[in-house]
Amino acid sequence: MTHPSQKRKGSALITTIVLVGVLAVAMASLLKYSVTENRINHRHKLRTQSENTAEAVVEYGFAQLSHSFDNNTTVASNTFNSSGSGALALPPKASLGSNVDYAKLAVFASTVPTSSLTYIDPKEPDNMFDPLKGKYVRAFDVTVYGKATINDPNGGPQISTHVSQTFQVRDTPLFSHAIFYNLDLDIHPGPEMAVYGPVHTNGNLRLAPIGGLSFHDIVTATGNVYHHLEHLGASTRRGAVNFMDESGASRNMMIGGVWMDSEMGTGALNDKFRSFASNRWQGNLQTKAHGVPVFNPVAFPDYEPDDLGTAAYDPVNSGRAIIEPPLPNSHPEYKVEIEIQKMSNKAGLYFKWDTTTNSVTAYDGSGSPLDISSLEGTLWEHKPDVMKDHRRSQDITLIDINTGKLKQLIESPDTSDSVLHIGGYDPATDWNGVVYFECTSSDLDSAAAKNLNFSGIRLHGAETDVPSEGIPSRGFNPGMSFVTNNALYLRGHFNSDGYTATTSAYTPETGEVPVAVMADSVIFLSENWDDSVTSMIPPAVTTEYATAVVGGIRPSNVQGDGSQSGGNENFPRFLENWGGEDFYLRGSMVCLYESEVDFSIWGHTSYYRPPYREYGFNKLFATGAYPPGTPLFRTYRRTNYTNLLPSKFNTVTSSL
Repeated sequence: MTHPSQKRKGSALITTIVLVGVLAVAMASLLKYSVTENRINHRHKLRTQSENTAEAVVEYGFAQLSHSFDNNTTVASNTFNSSGSGALALPPKASLGSNVDYAKLAVFASTVPTSSLTYIDPKEPDNMFDPLKGKYVRAFDVTVYGKATINDPNGGPQISTHVSQTFQVRDTPLFSHAIFYNLDLDIHPGPEMAVYGPVHTNGNLRLAPIGGLSFHDIVTATGNVYHHLEHLGASTRRGAVNFMDESGASRNMMIGGVWMDSEMGTGALNDKFRSFASNRWQGNLQTKAHGVPVFNPVAFPDYEPDDLGTAAYDPVNSGRAIIEPPLPNSHPEYKVEIEIQKMSNKAGLYFKWDTTTNSVTAYDGSGSPLDISSLEGTLWEHKPDVMKDHRRSQDITLIDINTGKLKQLIESPDTSDSVLHIGGYDPATDWNGVVYFECTSSDLDSAAAKNLNFSGIRLHGAETDVPSEGIPSRGFNPGMSFVTNNALYLRGHFNSDGYTATTSAYTPETGEVPVAVMADSVIFLSENWDDSVTSMIPPAVTTEYATAVVGGIRPSNVQGDGSQSGGNENFPRFLENWGGEDFYLRGSMVCLYESEVDFSIWGHTSYYRPPYREYGFNKLFATGAYPPGTPLFRTYRRTNYTNLLPSKFNTVTSSL
């Protein structure tokens, strides 16, 4: 008979054996799970590496596309064909992981299509933070395809990733902005000021109004936004600075007595500004923090201000090339893509004036000389020391151009009469709307040569409702772009009817055509201007101008002199007492460069009184009707990143 205690010991042993067995099975399961999890994690890391490598391959392809499009106005459709010299290269092997199968990496680019007019719809959620939202652009897409294969160090199968992404190239007309600055943009008006239309600066945006400043469209800055008075730093001015939110409501940059600019009241750049601005203005104020790119014409280097640490005045004033004469291809600074962009090389009618000898000659777009000898006194007139420019503190010698006479010569020439046509010029085939007036100086005095002997070009006779006046316009691309490398003066109503009782700063009038003027500086003389009045601050009258304006400024604090530029409100230069009078400018204001011929200092207390400024963005430009030869700037956007099946990737890239 078995003792009860022996039965209990036997049961305990069996239980122990069972428990040990269960634990062993559990431990085996845990070990198996752990090994499986490690294997899964290992493979996941390899797949992530494969995806990141494929993305890096595509990014490397994007960099090559960007370089090509940055330096070439046009690119042939098959430029990036994999069998050609322009085929995209792979990233250097040393830049990738050691387990990347370099032999199996691949990158392809699709053909380059023809651009088409594209509207960047601000209502599309994907476009909320697009700096070009609300604009028409010439756009085309190039798709980049990338493949990456990763070896498994543990001997497992390779992992491959196939991706594609679209690289959108967008050419935007220079006059698609109400205000465009290639330099820092300062706006600090005394009276309240409203800006209708997009605004962009390739530098910092510095705002310090007295009466208030409101923006009613998107505002972008490649630099930062500050509540500063030019170079003087933070301002005590209290005028409201309003930007528009997504609903169209104006929202002040000051909250609780603190200016919520890029520093947000801290005295240093604040990394919270991006999220703050995005939430408050929903993409209608964007800065460097949002990744706003530099907008430059193709092949143009970035503007760089003078280095105050050196004795020489040496800014990189690259944008001014747009108004400069052509360079011979033997010149050491000759660059074919910049020459293509120059307005002088686009001109269908070309004048030359030696400001020392006072000889004036004319040429067609191919360089053939024209006979304008019978047109002196009607089309053009040389006027020595004819007017006093108190800002420049000089008597100015002018070539006066009668745009009304030019209109007759272009639109209704009569070859039977030498005073009714330009000799050797056929407007039906030679006119393209771009007129260039090159000014040179053969003076041995280098200072006199640099300022072109204190001269200028003046346009007059451009009122649209006066017989024998107006703007020349003919052919498929209506309007005119008048360009000179000298100072340019506009006298009287310009491309407008002069009836200001119903004038709009935005809506074009009957008879108005797209017009641009481009010069070293642009000075506006009222309808009341009289050359014989040489006293300081002669009286002005309300005057209306409908034109895009490209000009230069003297930046603030040149070589530490403490001077101010005058801000965008003084970008149009004045020489009269406009007190109580309206100044209408319906167009687009573009500051691409520093002035070089007329580098005079702004100072309103001495030579002018400001008008009631009625600045507006011309609706002609907003709808895509631009002056002839309008320059373009080029930007890029990445869209549609997609993972592809290997079969899809192979099919698409087989013909590339």
